[in-house]
Amino acid sequence: MNVYLPAASVRCDQDGHQAGGRFVTRVSASPVDHARSALSDSRRRRFLLISEASMRKSFFAGFVTVVLTGGALVGTTLPAQADAPTTLYVRQNPATKCSDQFPGTLAQPFCTIGAAAAVVTASQSVDVGGGNYRERVTIRTSGTPEQPVTFFASSGATLIGTTAGFVIDGQHDVVLRNFRSIGATSVPGLDLRDSSRITVQVGTFAMDTSATAPAVRLAGVTGSTLRQISTGGVAPTGGVTIDAASSDVLLKSVNLSNNSVYQAPAGSVGVRVDGSRVSILDSTIGGFTGAAVAIGAGAVNTVVTNNLINGGVGHGVHNSGGTGTAITNNTIKDRCRDGIRVDGASSGVSVQNNVLITNGRFNQGYCDPAFPDGVEIGVYGGAVGKTVVDYNNAHHYYNDSPVIYAWNTPMGLAAFRAASRQAAHDRETGQTRDNIDSANSAAPGYPTLDRAGSPRVDDLTVPNTGAGPATYADRGAVEVVRSPVVLFDVALNLQARSVTVDASASTPGFNPIASYEFSFGDDSTVTQSSPIASHKYANPGSYLLNITVTGTDGRSTTRHTQISVLRPTGTVGLRALSNRRYVSYETGSGLRPSQAEPSTTAQFDMADAGNGKVALFSRAVGRYVAISQFGLGTLTADSILVDVHEVFTLVRNGDGTISLQAPITSQYVTADPSGAVAMSASRPTIGTWEKFLQVVVPDANRSLKARVNGRFVSADGAGAKPLIASAPAASLWERFDVVDLGNGQVGLLARVNNRFVSADGAGAKPLIANGPTASTWERFTIVRNSDGTVSFKAGINNKYVSADGAGSKPLIANGPAISTWEKFTLG
Repeated sequence: MNVYLPAASVRCDQDGHQAGGRFVTRVSASPVDHARSALSDSRRRRFLLISEASMRKSFFAGFVTVVLTGGALVGTTLPAQADAPTTLYVRQNPATKCSDQFPGTLAQPFCTIGAAAAVVTASQSVDVGGGNYRERVTIRTSGTPEQPVTFFASSGATLIGTTAGFVIDGQHDVVLRNFRSIGATSVPGLDLRDSSRITVQVGTFAMDTSATAPAVRLAGVTGSTLRQISTGGVAPTGGVTIDAASSDVLLKSVNLSNNSVYQAPAGSVGVRVDGSRVSILDSTIGGFTGAAVAIGAGAVNTVVTNNLINGGVGHGVHNSGGTGTAITNNTIKDRCRDGIRVDGASSGVSVQNNVLITNGRFNQGYCDPAFPDGVEIGVYGGAVGKTVVDYNNAHHYYNDSPVIYAWNTPMGLAAFRAASRQAAHDRETGQTRDNIDSANSAAPGYPTLDRAGSPRVDDLTVPNTGAGPATYADRGAVEVVRSPVVLFDVALNLQARSVTVDASASTPGFNPIASYEFSFGDDSTVTQSSPIASHKYANPGSYLLNITVTGTDGRSTTRHTQISVLRPTGTVGLRALSNRRYVSYETGSGLRPSQAEPSTTAQFDMADAGNGKVALFSRAVGRYVAISQFGLGTLTADSILVDVHEVFTLVRNGDGTISLQAPITSQYVTADPSGAVAMSASRPTIGTWEKFLQVVVPDANRSLKARVNGRFVSADGAGAKPLIASAPAASLWERFDVVDLGNGQVGLLARVNNRFVSADGAGAKPLIANGPTASTWERFTIVRNSDGTVSFKAGINNKYVSADGAGSKPLIANGPAISTWEKFTLG
């Protein structure tokens, strides 16, 4: 007869004899039972579990075989083997040929998590590889605080199926990390029961759309932590539920949601708390038709702090009978019902330092019209007189409704103060600046760090109006740590092919601005203490500007914009044919044909936009003319980037005018003759209002002095008589605009009658300013002579305009070559 004794059951000396000369034996029904007993005690030596049959055939480390022969006991000490491995492996890799009969090494892993869970011991870890595991895993082994049992997924392991998930029932000191569970229906994806010191970290538990169980359930759980877990889906009745038998549970940085913004079962809850000393910190919760956080009548000393609670049909935080609840430094917005509601037999509840915005039914499509309009903070029933409300900032941001509080009855802040004697320091602005340095750091549940883990800091630009030890703490879930704000203006100069960036309007953060960095998009970067920088580009093109402003504390902010530096082809004034006035742009007034001269506001660089298109660049404001995206093609001059809204097709009409067609609208730019209507690209065809004379700005309002006699060329008789170089001074009759007619040709427009100078009789008659349009007889080519004078060759006969008779006769296009009679000075 063999009796199997665990080594821990017999104390022996170095020779294997029992200390004290006595044998104390434990008789076991099975060697396997003894092995499991040994494996369950972390203080005993660890042994590999082998089958009962093989155990009978071999030595097993740490056991003594006692043979009973004729009533005598004979003891034999067996040699010890190596300790069991610290990590068991689960893999679904065909190359390893996994098997649940294997020892769970990396070379011979288990196929299922459950197989590893059946044999794992305290202080061992289970490493689960990626893949889908169709199982529900029950962990039956406990660890110790120093050596917990750990299950972790090394590469995206997912439990999948209608019963998928983990169960920990009656255990302690277990760590579960980085697992996903998808598709459970009637059972939770994570089910913790009657257990303590359980840590679940970085996990996702998403239920099936037909689920009737919460995603995570805690029943009788104490001293445990759920950190960085998430739930999701459409149909879960709840995200996390914590029953009345649970206590000292921490939910930190969890992300809970269901799509109840659109649909979900009635009464679904993000976190349901019925136990004691539960803390919900730094978490994000959205959706759910009942409440994001619901605190029941059995809950005691619940802390809800630093959470961001987003849109959903139900309440934000609903304390219904819980005592000693601290609702502190949360940001709650877009809930259809009350942002924070305290009712029932609630007592000792503190609602402080919260920021609440647009809670209550507005025009959100997901709000149920059957529900009454909610308020930002509401105290009802037995909670009246037993709830502290202070240092909150609540506002119906998009609706200035005064009914944002409730003291049994919805009311405004002033009435709430009068009725409750609470909220003396509440604000109703909804503005971030009013949350800064104004919270109560002595409020129950007050966090010394914000939800991002940032410490409280004092903004020296904002007065400290808070209370408690840190009078500079902020309201809401986030401590506002202001970085510099980058504000800048860009001035382009196409002629110089340069840009000037002025960041003087930038504002500092917590500390003064130390430096400005300008990156001009062509591998040129300048860092300096001055906020203004200029740069010249080697080539035309589009460039990305980056402006970075850095404070003395190292905090910085960067903004960028794209600019176009195009090649200008000339500076022109556009003289509208509709009223013979120049198009001008002034900020706030749009483009209008309103100027008698091409003054500063009426000068444009015509620029090559490529593909046969042009862009108009207003020199007055340093911006390109653009088709407004709002307003039926209205023209503005506010763009620094040339895109589809800033390009035009230039159409040269047969009468010497031009028209501008906007490809983005397929319409032509039109100029109302009144000059009072802003110009727009809104006409389908070209008429008089859609025609413009393109006047070269340096050659506008010029005089012509004949070199031969030093006299000015005059449109004699106010233009009724031929031109003659006879005037001793330049008055109105002696003024002309040089109009660009394209193809290197120009027209001379007499200012006195707004008529083109014509080589009358196909050049056989004297020149006269009587052409209503620039046809063949009115076209000339300017020849710029080396002595600074100019000559004009008539397009009709290729003869030069001559001050005939040494200026004593009218001008005529009959000079075969350029001599003194054919030279003029532009003045």
